Amino acid sequence: MTDINEQFFKAYWTPGMKSLYSDKVPNEMMRSPVNKNGYYEWNLTQGTLTLDDYKRVESKFKITLPDNFIEWHKRYFFADCDCSIIRLPYSMATRPLEKLIDNLDWDIPEQLIPLGLIPFADEGNDAGPLVFDTRNKIGKVDFPIRVYDHEYGGDLDGLSEIIFSSFDKMLECLTHFLNETKTKKRFEVIPDFYTIDPNGAGSTGKSYWASWIDMIKANYEEFGY
Repeated sequence: MTDINEQFFKAYWTPGMKSLYSDKVPNEMMRSPVNKNGYYEWNLTQGTLTLDDYKRVESKFKITLPDNFIEWHKRYFFADCDCSIIRLPYSMATRPLEKLIDNLDWDIPEQLIPLGLIPFADEGNDAGPLVFDTRNKIGKVDFPIRVYDHEYGGDLDGLSEIIFSSFDKMLECLTHFLNETKTKKRFEVIPDFYTIDPNGAGSTGKSYWASWIDMIKANYEEFGY
């Protein structure tokens, strides 16, 4: 059976990846000294968090996180998880749940969480958070994913259509994206999401991803990247 979590981290992390140093970085996550610009090369290190650690976060914020998201997040400690189109919450060994909690602890989540919309990541173009839509959670272990436009201040008019049918499908799409963009342009790879996730990215999410394709292609044609 394919371990999508392992496949994702294999696609995401490569030796030489750098992050800005701070005092929360443990020695075991550092592959290099801090350079003159304040950056260091970081390691993936084995995670040590337990399910109970996440259950305490769920209890504090009165939320439900998908078990597969928890399994993904606790697999390793990692200093960054910016996938360009989506920024997932990193997990530092010294403050492992800090970014996950930050995503839940501000004014927009205060409006969305009581409605069953759980912010867990950031949209890559800074439109706002990605949310798990748990409003029909009876009998479900994974949830569809939408984007919330933060400029709407909690109003549901800012909620997108479903862009991924589940967290598993999002990981499959991101893993494919990270692997394929090593040799292809990003706007050439995103259309593959439609086939990988036909019930999310390939249906209700198609217009959302089409807008990404158009934007990235326009930037490439004008600026060369």
